Amino acid sequence: MIRRTFPSIGIFLFFVFWLPFTWLSNVYSQTDSNNGVQPLLELDGQTIHSLIPASIQPLILSQEIEQFLQNLESAPPDWTQLRHSDITQQSERLFQFNRQRDKARAAKNAILEKPIAFLWAGILRQYLPEYQGFSLALGPELTHTSWGIVRFKPINLPDYLVATPSLDVRKQLLTQQEQGEVIEIVVVCIGTLVPDESLIYGFSHDGHHKGMILPVVSVQNILYILKPSS
Repeated sequence: MIRRTFPSIGIFLFFVFWLPFTWLSNVYSQTDSNNGVQPLLELDGQTIHSLIPASIQPLILSQEIEQFLQNLESAPPDWTQLRHSDITQQSERLFQFNRQRDKARAAKNAILEKPIAFLWAGILRQYLPEYQGFSLALGPELTHTSWGIVRFKPINLPDYLVATPSLDVRKQLLTQQEQGEVIEIVVVCIGTLVPDESLIYGFSHDGHHKGMILPVVSVQNILYILKPSS
């Protein structure tokens, strides 16, 4: 069964950032593409896909990721051939396999250069009055696919990440924080695969030793969406 799992807040790799407050007038601004201070959006009945510009390829659902990998890589790895009881032997197999795949996909510039969007998860941390927003803690999402577990690896994230809600929402969120609630958000990262090492194949380190694929994405823009209450 193909399914998406969301790691608990406790295992996030947290990053907290600050930046002078700038209010953006639209969701996707090329001029502020490296700005980690962004409005905290609400879905209000919309889907995440509807907030992503048509020129961006969403890689959110497992089916979308699988089709993208199929177009880029043609076939999934044979994980049984890569796995070895000797960690040194396994590392060597993975190294050789990754180099072969890097070389094979080098000619697929049209796919490599197309902007994509993927999800990370986040929570609101400290409220920063001078920015009228919240610093953030981020962590990866894991998507289970027929190719293996996919975990996107963003690079070149903005130095400072701050989510700025509207006035009414801000008051509500501050009240929730005072009551000890953890406020979760969805983080949409938009960017392109890095050219030389677009995908990294390996195995999970959670004790299950499952095949894992890490697409390495240079992030050019970011969206924050308040996660709807369940």
